[in-house]
Amino acid sequence: MNRLLVSLLIISFLAIGIVGVSSAESPTSNPTIEHTAQQTQRDVRASWLLHPPIIDGNLNEWATASKIYLKGNTADYPAGSEVLDEKDLSGWLSVIWTSQRVYLAISVKDEYVVRKSRNWREDDMASVIFDVDQSGDFTLGDILLTLSPDNLLTANGGWPAGYEWAIHTTTDGWEGEVSIPMHEFGNVDFLGDVQVGFTWGLQDNDGIGVESWLSWAGPEYLKPTPQEGLLTFTDGPVRKWVAFHPGVDGYDGLVDATLSSWSPDQNSGADDKLILYSRNQFHLVMKFDIPDLGPDVRVLDARVHLNFESRNHDWTSYVRVYRLLRPWDEASVTWNNADATTPWAIGGANSIGVDREGRSISGQTLDRLGWITFDLADDVARDMYENPDSNYGIIFRAEEGSAVRYYLYSSESGPDTAPWIEVYAEFPPNQGN
Repeated sequence: MNRLLVSLLIISFLAIGIVGVSSAESPTSNPTIEHTAQQTQRDVRASWLLHPPIIDGNLNEWATASKIYLKGNTADYPAGSEVLDEKDLSGWLSVIWTSQRVYLAISVKDEYVVRKSRNWREDDMASVIFDVDQSGDFTLGDILLTLSPDNLLTANGGWPAGYEWAIHTTTDGWEGEVSIPMHEFGNVDFLGDVQVGFTWGLQDNDGIGVESWLSWAGPEYLKPTPQEGLLTFTDGPVRKWVAFHPGVDGYDGLVDATLSSWSPDQNSGADDKLILYSRNQFHLVMKFDIPDLGPDVRVLDARVHLNFESRNHDWTSYVRVYRLLRPWDEASVTWNNADATTPWAIGGANSIGVDREGRSISGQTLDRLGWITFDLADDVARDMYENPDSNYGIIFRAEEGSAVRYYLYSSESGPDTAPWIEVYAEFPPNQGN
């Protein structure tokens, strides 16, 4: 391989690309892919998995995975490489994906494994190229991985932050596993059979320098080319918003109340209206349960919709939302007490770290009436679903703006006007339709 070419590639791509987003218990059993040379274009598929393999270098979990074989008589380049014996240089690669990562498994046959040079580019290695924009050339966001038998991995010539890998030698060569964070592929949503340009290659040094190499598709194995193949990410999950309205389809998992500093011992849990008022005078507490959505469903996000009915002035206020840290009871909660016998550490659930968190998980300007949406932090939505016993709800606080009271409908007002929630959830392919 031309050293100058490799050096230019590394210098040109110091910026590591960004990746973006899992159905069976083990890698999919797609048919083995063993191409012959002279094909016009090579296409392969990477299937989605719910439960990914463990990155430990053991390829037993990949026994049924679709394999992309590379050997002398199936390589696209170099021409005439069929003279290479399989035990001297050949291998297979598998690719699968989950909603968080892309996974690779590689197995290489090499009767004489060499990894001795200070310059790893001169020794035995494999390369994997993801041409994310299918340009046929290197652009920002593309990914070049190099794998060496002594457990060295590089991404675009640098240290692969956030990656996981395990590579080791075997009796007849070397093998390993790699996982790539999905954000490395940029703002690509892999749902809908997304395609990226793809190829991979092998390089062999039998002790006197690089003697031979194989490229699966195209004339290069260290950069994208117009002759590269295509990798399609298939069999992805279904993601959709699921709504829950109090009193609709049996849902009764939402409770709410006003905390009023003007009436610190008065409970408003049964009122059909709630109040938000700035200057630390009226807060709104709310708790919603997220019902079980089925096996292996992941909640990714959530949002709350509030219906504002009136205000005492035509002014604006800014509301922040925080997680509550202790249980409270809709029928007895007041400004002073979380329930009938337990006081808040500070009235109005104002103690950060005891009554509520200090990190705001949502915010919204109140400058109109009608329905207004509060988007919750995605990690909070996930935690509320996965750990319902520690879901104590949220508190809305009008912390900035004019001294204006906003009146909104409560969960007791009826299904057409009551607050409602919806969650953005990921369903395995056989559950989300």
